[in-house]
Amino acid sequence: MKNKFTLLITLFLTSFIFKSMGQNNQLNSKSVDTKMELLTKAYFYGYPLLTMESTFKVATNTVESNHFKGRSPLNQLASLYPFPKADFKGVVRPNLDTYYHLVYADLSEGPLYIEFPATDRYYLVPILNAYTDVISTLGSRTTGQGKLEIALVGPNFKGELPKDVTVIKSETDLNWLVCRVQVNDDKDGKKEVKSFANKIIVRPLTERNNKKYKAPEGNFVEQNNFVPMQAVDNLNVTDYFNKMMTLLVTNPPLAADKTFIEQLKEVGITPGGTFDISTFTTEEQAKIQKIPATAQEIFQQLTARPKTKTMQNGWSVTTTGLGEYGTNYAFRAYITKIGFGANLGEDAVYPNAAIDVDGNNFNGSNNYVLHFDADKLPPVDGFWSITMYDKSGFLVPNTIDRYNLGDKKDMNYNEDGSLDIYIQKDAPEGHEKNWLPSTTEGVEFELTFRMYWPKKEVLNKTWTMPGVKKVVDTK
Repeated sequence: MKNKFTLLITLFLTSFIFKSMGQNNQLNSKSVDTKMELLTKAYFYGYPLLTMESTFKVATNTVESNHFKGRSPLNQLASLYPFPKADFKGVVRPNLDTYYHLVYADLSEGPLYIEFPATDRYYLVPILNAYTDVISTLGSRTTGQGKLEIALVGPNFKGELPKDVTVIKSETDLNWLVCRVQVNDDKDGKKEVKSFANKIIVRPLTERNNKKYKAPEGNFVEQNNFVPMQAVDNLNVTDYFNKMMTLLVTNPPLAADKTFIEQLKEVGITPGGTFDISTFTTEEQAKIQKIPATAQEIFQQLTARPKTKTMQNGWSVTTTGLGEYGTNYAFRAYITKIGFGANLGEDAVYPNAAIDVDGNNFNGSNNYVLHFDADKLPPVDGFWSITMYDKSGFLVPNTIDRYNLGDKKDMNYNEDGSLDIYIQKDAPEGHEKNWLPSTTEGVEFELTFRMYWPKKEVLNKTWTMPGVKKVVDTK
């Protein structure tokens, strides 16, 4: 920390990052520090909204659907397959267990009709509003394996809706459907595309029964070809708040946000307004300009050293609060940063680790082992996996193009039924099937564990993640 102000804000935000932002929000004064606290909260409030808009801008920047990049024009199906390689930078911590079938929905012109075919595969479809709250979850756990027809309806629609579809209403026009379907590998994925993906229907509700309907072409603009989250992170504070205020017009704050939005007027932030930093003193302006950097520093600190109460042997494990944030804006922003598009805990739990069981940062210079006893394998009704990422949340290049392992992979279990996963830069002799390649020597990395449809012992934490242990060379 370079100065007292940065220390104050960091300590303040770290203390409330997992608490409701709706608590103790009444301002007792208009001191410099109070203004900075409110503006920093505003930064966190807008972070998911700006990230969603930035993602939409990039993902819909195409003439037609492109399954290699997961792109499509608005209100069309955007699949992502085959599995991404190490050069993929579209989202942080990409999933390599499922094929993605996405819809970037803009409901300003009316409801969308979406149809999913029957399948015997595990699948999951959370629908996120513009603020990344999960407004509904479809799929194996909730709606089963049969054919499913839905009408996704925006906040301003006043017409009649058909009675033979499932109606899902959203408070925002921008909504993101993230369908994940379990796939073992790209060979298996070809079967999934033929039997499931190619039968998904997305179109305006008014065109539901139009057998001649043809989706319109989109547009490609070179300036919209960028890495979404990096673009948000690189905005200066004035541009950030101006973009946020513009987006608040087309994606009005949710009902629960009313009190907070009223408070933001005190620091010049209003839907449709313009942020004028010149209305603040020179001292205040200097501090305001540091808010983006301070927020990013807090994100990094929380990833490297999460709250003790969420820790399980070096893993940060959150089983509640994901996907339904209420007024917990700071936590929502943090989850956007480390896992944009997070599911509800009932659908998936994603333990993350940047440190081993002894509290030391993972490093490609070391060899590690993750061990599961036979009676303590991950308890799930879906499936589980572990994936290697660099410190920016992207895949780590390696000689065998392997980025994850899991219970759907061909691994060797020990004679007693236990399981060892070897995490290191070089192949472990005799254990190649259980090898998760790490970064090169001296380069730090992180791990994400995914448990789909976790059982109650995961959610109530009576089952806990075992720690990743550094292997000590005894030679």
